[in-house]
Amino acid sequence: MNGAKLKGKRVEKGYTQTDMANFIEKSFDSYSKKERGEVLFTPKEEAIIAIKLQLSLLEFNEIFFDGDLPYGKLGEQKQWKI
Repeated sequence: MNGAKLKGKRVEKGYTQTDMANFIEKSFDSYSKKERGEVLFTPKEEAIIAIKLQLSLLEFNEIFFDGDLPYGKLGEQKQWKI
């Protein structure tokens, strides 16, 4: 998990850690630990974050899977839809 990239996208979209914690229905402390990589996000939390931050598949792959998913290596730039 790349917490620096996640933080960058969060800040770019104008969200605070408190906003993100509310989106995934966790406490501020819990979200903060997850963003720092101390605790893993669940798949459901990853999906919520991807939608809220409007991550492309490539960005999602880079943030949550360190670029290891095959479709991300193809450079696919589709946007997640709500």
